[in-house]
Amino acid sequence: MPRRLGRDPRPPAGLSPPALQPGRDHAAARRTSAPGVSGPAPADFPPLGDWSRPGDAAGVAALIEDQAGRILCQLRDDRPDILAPGLWCLPGGGVEPGEGLEAAMRRELAEETGLAPPAGALVPFCRVVTVERRRTRLFVFRARLAVDPRRLIIGEGAGLALLTPAQCARHPMVEPLPLVIASHLASPLSAAPGGDGTVAPGRSDPL
Repeated sequence: MPRRLGRDPRPPAGLSPPALQPGRDHAAARRTSAPGVSGPAPADFPPLGDWSRPGDAAGVAALIEDQAGRILCQLRDDRPDILAPGLWCLPGGGVEPGEGLEAAMRRELAEETGLAPPAGALVPFCRVVTVERRRTRLFVFRARLAVDPRRLIIGEGAGLALLTPAQCARHPMVEPLPLVIASHLASPLSAAPGGDGTVAPGRSDPL
């Protein structure tokens, strides 16, 4: 049975189709870690917000800014059986046993968006504790990429959008991501775009 795609994110986002892609039923990518990627350690991510009671679970998220200063966001499926249904978030997910943080981030980006950032593009930014019961330790990377919305692939969630900072503020987001985005805007990336966000091998079908 095909998976439930959730709601079409275009009405709440108010964006033109090239900036936002509706969810599609793509085959799930193989859950494999990037070979040879050791990457940063947890201590390389400065704590942001309350870090007094972190849980045992670990996750990663990517704050990707395009050449126009927009942030790549994912709309979660509007389903009662998942956390934060119908809210906006950053691409990411859980870290698997024995997996490094950057390897997990690259895997999640490939699965959820089809993006494969060039080497060195993903920079440790901060670590936060999520507000749900498990209080997941979330390690946030950020990167500046020349993202082509037409080549984004929706592997999970209801859709993807490149949102301006003003749009991020208007749409409901999973906590504590508003704090993460505000911190990013207060200390913007200074490097040039880190690449074209090449679609990962095996996920090259454009929308």
